[in-house]
Amino acid sequence: MKKPASKRAGPAPAVNLFELEAVWISVSKAAKRAGFCTQTIKRRILDGTLPATRSQSPNGRGHWRIRLGDLDSLMARGVQS
Repeated sequence: MKKPASKRAGPAPAVNLFELEAVWISVSKAAKRAGFCTQTIKRRILDGTLPATRSQSPNGRGHWRIRLGDLDSLMARGVQS
């Protein structure tokens, strides 16, 4: 009698992190994640410490959106509130 073939999975395919789609979060979610208040996040955006973009809106102003990786980089650098 023949043994059934093993169903072991091979190695996981390599993932290029630069090809993954960026995750964008709001100012309030960024503040909650970093442990800062929303004004601190906005201050960091306006002083250029934290890169961000505005989403489109009908009134033309939009809401700030922060790339999760940029927020994590800011937190890793240890920027104070």
